[in-house]
Order: sequence, then structure tokens, then C-alpha cells
Amino acid sequence: MKRTGALFFLLACLHGAAPLYAAEGTARDYLAEIGTKFGRGLENILTSPAEIPCTMAADMRETSALSGFFTGFGKGTVFMLRRILAGVTEVGTFVIPMERTIPRVCTEKL
Repeated sequence: MKRTGALFFLLACLHGAAPLYAAEGTARDYLAEIGTKFGRGLENILTSPAEIPCTMAADMRETSALSGFFTGFGKGTVFMLRRILAGVTEVGTFVIPMERTIPRVCTEKL
């Protein structure tokens, strides 16, 4: 009687947990996500110098050309360092998949 009750309990638990397992990703999904994160990190590292001219152009469009040049250069340098740090972090922790933290460089229309 105890064995039958334990078997019934085990089957009930497995039946209740089946939807949870269905929502979980497969190994192929995991490998794709870590590959995407590794590539995104390399992209952030390699495209980080483009932050300076993109930010300068955006600031020069919003303010006067001379002040936008200098403020854009300063902000672009800070954004470049931030992008390098995010890229190095994504490459270093690529085995833990996650969503993009910062948008691609120069996404706004110049």
C-alpha cells in the first residue's frame, strides 16, 4: 500500500511539473544565446570608437557647432569607455545568457 501511494505521489508530482519543463529552453537555445552574447560583446568592443563621432554629430545638431563639438567629444569618450566595459563584461560572462544592455552604436539617423 505504501509503495502504491508513493508511486502515485511521484507520478502526480511529475505530471504537475511537466509544463515547467516545457517552458525551459533546450541546449541548442542556450548555445545560440551564449554565442549571441559573445558576438555582441565583441561588437561592443570593436565599435566603441564610433561613439565619439556619433555623439559629436548628435550634439552639434542639437546645439551650436563649436560647443557641440567639445561636449560631444567629452560625452562620446565617456560613452566609448562605457561600451568597452559592457563589451568586456559580456565577453567575460558569455556563459550566462542575457539581453542586450546598451543599444547598438550610432542607431540614430545622422
